[in-house]
Amino acid sequence: MTTLPTVALIATGGTIDSLGADRLDLAWYTETGERLPEGSLLASLPEVADIAVVRSVPFPRTPSYEITPHTWARLVQETQQQIDSGVDAVVITHGTNTIEETAFMLSLTVRCPVPVVVVGAMRPANALGADGALNLVQAIRLAVAEQARGLGVLVLLNDTVFAARDVAKRATFRADGFWAGDLGPLGYVDADGFVDIRHRHARNGRVMFQPGDVAAMPRVDIVVSHLGADGTLIDAAVAAGARGIVSAGTGAGRPTAAEDAALDRAVAQGVVVCQSTRVPTGRVSRSPRMRASGRVAAGSMPPWKARVALALCLTSSTEPEAVQKLLDDI
Repeated sequence: MTTLPTVALIATGGTIDSLGADRLDLAWYTETGERLPEGSLLASLPEVADIAVVRSVPFPRTPSYEITPHTWARLVQETQQQIDSGVDAVVITHGTNTIEETAFMLSLTVRCPVPVVVVGAMRPANALGADGALNLVQAIRLAVAEQARGLGVLVLLNDTVFAARDVAKRATFRADGFWAGDLGPLGYVDADGFVDIRHRHARNGRVMFQPGDVAAMPRVDIVVSHLGADGTLIDAAVAAGARGIVSAGTGAGRPTAAEDAALDRAVAQGVVVCQSTRVPTGRVSRSPRMRASGRVAAGSMPPWKARVALALCLTSSTEPEAVQKLLDDI
């Protein structure tokens, strides 16, 4: 008799177990504050019993836009603990609003010799066309597949497999609301359950920090540039105690002249400034002016992921050259 693999399921909440006011409440369901009873989504999927032995791990459920650094610290510790306990895979349900940030954080801090798959949904559990139940089944199929081993933390939505390093939300409501920019997805879990991995991601499995570093992450703020922006928000971030600032500049990473001056003031006060861009794809390279002013560049990371990476880097160094080297390796 074949022994099924064991999967630890950590449910953190989100649309996947939210309930709308009615079956056509596809937009404002978060305002009901209603959720499926704990464990009922998994219980409604007897098909899973043919795929894996799934054990639920108690965890607070909350909308992903309300997740805090404390939640992250607890999640990374719980995920590592489950892996170390000997499970064959870990699946984490999560709200899609910030799923890309959480998955990215996990990919940098969790040593995962077994697959870790983060999954969500774009429609609430009681909606017409709800996608969460099938997404969860497909995530479990992916997690126990041999093809998923060694790929780092993965994100599964709409049958599509993404690397945590590249996945991004691109639509507010549509079921195909995620993409991976220039590089595209890693593969798919097809209708028959076949896991079809087409690409591997050289950086996605590169764990550079410890789980305990998440609790030590300092405050890092993001300031988005726009025509006519001044340095008010940058000065406010420094006054609020930010140890790092991600500047989401225009184009290839250009803040306004007033923002430039404020960023120079921030660097003079010991704040590490990372230059990113508000543009969805492409790199920000470290120009001679950036290097001379003591700023670092985010490379191909969008601002929200650059914030996570910079905060983790600052747990080990505040020296710009050392931080840049870490960022270049992520």
